[in-house]
Amino acid sequence: MNKVVSLAAVSAVLGAVALAGSSFGNNGHEFKDSLVMSPGKGLSLDIGTKHAVSYFEGKTEGCQLTVVVAKNADGEVSEDSPGTRFTALVSPGASAIIDAADGKSAEFRCGPSAKNMSARVFDRPAWTGKSS
Repeated sequence: MNKVVSLAAVSAVLGAVALAGSSFGNNGHEFKDSLVMSPGKGLSLDIGTKHAVSYFEGKTEGCQLTVVVAKNADGEVSEDSPGTRFTALVSPGASAIIDAADGKSAEFRCGPSAKNMSARVFDRPAWTGKSS
């Protein structure tokens, strides 16, 4: 229960990030309906049946991303799944992707000079193992 309360507190403290119509992408490609994150500012996302709370710090080598992922039950963090924390150093122009079991994924892309990140939720069907 303590961990559930902690995750809820983190969600409340981190707050929301302004929605941008599109964000930067690799080689000039834009992501539609992505969110732009600033260093130290939080972002809360629903990734299918999972809920994620994320933030990043700009480092010389890239974006130090931290994401806490927990089961989402009727808009609340489930008491039986307090969450798992994931951290990764993402190079400028590169992405980290988190997949949920229901075909939804979240992508976090580090911007130039690690000054911002873009985040988006998208459909990513499971790999079928069939080659074209």
